[in-house]
Amino acid sequence: MSHGMDGLISEHPFAELIIEILEKRFSGALRVERKRVKAVVYFDSGDLIYATSNLKNLRLTEYLRKRGVPVEKMLGMDSFSDFAAAASLLARGMVTQSTLDEATTEQVTDVARILLLWTDGQWSFEERARLTEPVRAHLKLRQLVLDASRRMDLKFPAARLSDLNEIISLGPSEGTELSLVASEGFLLSRVEGVIAVDQLVMLSGMREPDALRTIYGLVLSGLLVRQSWPHALKAGAARKAEPKTEVAEPKPAPPKPQDTEADLNEFLERLARAANHYEVLDIPTTSGAREIKNAYYALARRFHPDRFHELARGALHARLESAFARITQAHEMLSDPATKANYDAKIAAMKNVSQLSSMDASSSSDTQTSGEGGANTQLAEQRFQEGVAAMQMSEMNTATAALSAAARLAPNQARYRAYYGRALAAHPQTKRLAEAELQAAVKLDPANASYRVMLATLYRDLGFWRRAINELERALSLDSKNVEARRMLQSLETKK
Repeated sequence: MSHGMDGLISEHPFAELIIEILEKRFSGALRVERKRVKAVVYFDSGDLIYATSNLKNLRLTEYLRKRGVPVEKMLGMDSFSDFAAAASLLARGMVTQSTLDEATTEQVTDVARILLLWTDGQWSFEERARLTEPVRAHLKLRQLVLDASRRMDLKFPAARLSDLNEIISLGPSEGTELSLVASEGFLLSRVEGVIAVDQLVMLSGMREPDALRTIYGLVLSGLLVRQSWPHALKAGAARKAEPKTEVAEPKPAPPKPQDTEADLNEFLERLARAANHYEVLDIPTTSGAREIKNAYYALARRFHPDRFHELARGALHARLESAFARITQAHEMLSDPATKANYDAKIAAMKNVSQLSSMDASSSSDTQTSGEGGANTQLAEQRFQEGVAAMQMSEMNTATAALSAAARLAPNQARYRAYYGRALAAHPQTKRLAEAELQAAVKLDPANASYRVMLATLYRDLGFWRRAINELERALSLDSKNVEARRMLQSLETKK
């Protein structure tokens, strides 16, 4: 590795640099400078252990003063280095090691928070530099970076994710130690396998700038992985965006004359009608590993986006890239015996909900608006059945994604809005969004008692007992034999 590396923060932001150092487990000093402000951040095997700045309010003595340490009694303390000041205070018994450790961690955290928001300046990384003092701050680095991303100017994440066709996938981190806001948890639930940035923006329900900032934060936190990480440090293996598969992706062959724009449109229309991974690959559900692999190869030879350079940057090429991401996801799901068995179980469960869906449709007063086409209606119903099947199997992320698609395709169908709200209610971060969907379902079909029971259940879980009771009473006025409403009402009335 080169012992000295440097560059501009506008090209390699501080947040991306420290995540790259963390993932490559580098040791050394990252020095940054912007106008008159300078700072140095030390790493040990990827861990951020110390950071300091030339700003007076970020000196260690200032943090000790806030904790009641009488640093004023130490004449000339301002001329001491942080470490010299700490050693002197400890030697005189004016501060405990515990208080010193707390103040140091707060100091390092505040320095990092400021640097994470820089969008210009210079940086340099020196691997040989080592921190000789026995200090080690304990930071939750990924949480700190995620928190900082929420305060970034909207233009900055958009510039870092300028290629809306770039592929995003789930990262290896489970995120159990990260605290997500509702919008982050909601967007994360939309990602299964691989997906293009523009598709994820569309599924998020947010404005594009807000969605891109959320995606960028989740990428920095490790919960999402991007296809093209702009590495700055010249060592270590680059992050891979796409999950590994047992077979190498086939090299695209040159386009044949018969592969016309009409062929592509026909292929894309077929894919849009596909209700499951088997239909995406155009194979029967009884297909084995060889048939699945051959189908994937055949599609790759004909429709891989790299074969159509003449369409680059056009709308058709963007649709083709999104479609091929779906093909790749189908191949990866079905080529692994464990995930295939689980997916087959989902398809079987979908058949069990078909009758339930038909009964709901006949009893509901939902009406199809004149603006909804037959193709959208059919696709929305397929997504709805997928979502209900996933709910029955307690796979709530899958359910939320499918029901979101159904509600988006047919927003005036109360069934779709109600079950979408029910799925959102299963996630602590999206309970408020669930309320809006369930209220929309009740408004669309005010005579449906079951939707009011769903809304009452949400209110009960949120602790809004009076609202829950009101909805249950309305449900019973519509259906006096509704057992679930009566049982819940009796339970809540004891808490009045």
